[in-house]
Amino acid sequence: MNIFAPNLYLCAYHLREDDTEGKTHPLWLNCDRLLSHFTDTRLIPHIHHSEHRILLPPPQKQISFTLPNFPDMEGFIQPVQLQEDSYGVFLNIGYDDSNPANTVAIPVLEQFNPNHILPFPPSPYFLGQTLLLTLNLTPENQGLKGAELTELANQCYQALLNQKADPSRSGELFGSPIFEYGNPGEPDKSPHVLIWLFRDKNADEMLGKCFQLTFDLFFYRHKVSKAFQDSRQIYKQLKQYYLSLDPILDQIQEKIDTANPDPQDTTYLQNLKTQLKQLSADSLNYDRLLRKMKDFGTTININLNNYNDTIERICAKLGTDKEELSFWRYFGEETGPYFRVQIAANLSYFEQGTGLISQAVASIRAIVEIDQAQCDRQRQQAEKDYYQKQQDDNQKLQNRIQAVGVGIAAGAIFASTSGLIPQPWYFPNGQKMELHFIPPHPFLIGLLGSIICSVGAWLAAEALINRGKKQIG
Repeated sequence: MNIFAPNLYLCAYHLREDDTEGKTHPLWLNCDRLLSHFTDTRLIPHIHHSEHRILLPPPQKQISFTLPNFPDMEGFIQPVQLQEDSYGVFLNIGYDDSNPANTVAIPVLEQFNPNHILPFPPSPYFLGQTLLLTLNLTPENQGLKGAELTELANQCYQALLNQKADPSRSGELFGSPIFEYGNPGEPDKSPHVLIWLFRDKNADEMLGKCFQLTFDLFFYRHKVSKAFQDSRQIYKQLKQYYLSLDPILDQIQEKIDTANPDPQDTTYLQNLKTQLKQLSADSLNYDRLLRKMKDFGTTININLNNYNDTIERICAKLGTDKEELSFWRYFGEETGPYFRVQIAANLSYFEQGTGLISQAVASIRAIVEIDQAQCDRQRQQAEKDYYQKQQDDNQKLQNRIQAVGVGIAAGAIFASTSGLIPQPWYFPNGQKMELHFIPPHPFLIGLLGSIICSVGAWLAAEALINRGKKQIG
């Protein structure tokens, strides 16, 4: 099957990152690698940074080039700056539709993608790309409809990208059938490809009048798709952590229910404190992920509004009704809002985890404080009792020492006077006392008297000391 004057348009977008000069920016490097398969012309030597949208030295608006290996083809490339944070590139390679001889077979489309360099490889800062293939229906295939048109589009897709695929959507734009390939939610896995089959000159002329706005339209579309795709990575991390919350909380509750705080055992409180630190750290990470998810939602809202505003501007420029752009409007009215609702639902679901974590942290902190205070009181009371016992034991020892000292002193006094015991006793008038019994031996008298005096003095001294202590206390 033949087609007439096919043209490939590449619209690619990339964040600026921290690049200032831009000479080694990944987007420009990818463009030059692609150009190297067609021509000796390169983009990077012409990059000129300024406050203007087009990144080429004035009055140059684009770099045109010819293809030595394909004399019937020609192309041009134009780098642009989009907003303050992004770069874009618009590249066209194809056949001139003013020459009726440019009717070619579908396999010729392989020339547009040598060595399968398209699409550009994804990267964290790469926003996305749209490959728009336009071709004119020849007189023999003007009557194709329905499945036959779809089969023609599929054959073109396979020749261009060397793989089979079915369109995700199809419709008409400016009176000509158009087919869309790729999943906007997973642009890295399936590139955004449009195959537009012109029935007449009207569609081509309309595209030419609003291509700059269409280029901006694709930019906002890819920013929305990229934000949603990145949000899915955050969603996976949030889901994994959220599902792990219940087992964590159950373990904490089990520890709390089975634990018996012991002031001598610091393992219980240490485990709770460790768990508290871990939950606090996890809470910060969880909140950070939620904040990123909200940022992606904000990005989608802003660029979805920009997308719909651009639709309005295209309608105003072309003087057409919005129904004429229903194929473009689908993303702004169906796909983009679905992404927005999905993120809002994710946030509503996962924000419950913030409350659970905060409640768990507050509960553990309160339990730690209560158990710590209880253990401290028990420890202080034990130390106080121990100290009081030591004081009592010391006091008793001191009392005994004092009493023994008194007893020894008393015994010594008696012993020093026991030598007088054998002496005869006299009455005060000097008469000798007559004893009717035999007195004990002086040694026994001295020993017995010393014992009696010492013990008595000790008991008396201890009693007096204890009484004095009680009165002072």
